[in-house]
Amino acid sequence: MAAELTLSRGEPCIGCGARVGTEHAAGCREGHCPQTGLPQSICSGRHGHSGGGVWTGLVPGEGAAVSFGWFAELRPGEGWVPVEPRPDAVDYGADYMPDLNRVFSQARWSPAAQKWVPPRPSAS
Repeated sequence: MAAELTLSRGEPCIGCGARVGTEHAAGCREGHCPQTGLPQSICSGRHGHSGGGVWTGLVPGEGAAVSFGWFAELRPGEGWVPVEPRPDAVDYGADYMPDLNRVFSQARWSPAAQKWVPPRPSAS
């Protein structure tokens, strides 16, 4: 899969206009919560954060989903369904993208490392 595929395509943050490599503006809700990793727009906000760190050009969870190979496609009557990465994909679209829901529900956020890590293997 091509490495340049991103939901945001490296554009400025839609919340505050930060350019890739610069800090989000104070109060920007498009950055990630440093304590939970969730987008600040869906974080409860009880952590006292006021910004989301540096804008990487990727929406929160996107890089993790791609690195874990977690993608989903929209299927009529089924909703978003996890699928294998499409090796022939040249772009994300309205019906195929990194599976952010899976990242937020199954991966673990490491506050110390400020990144998502894969879930621990289940004991069998």
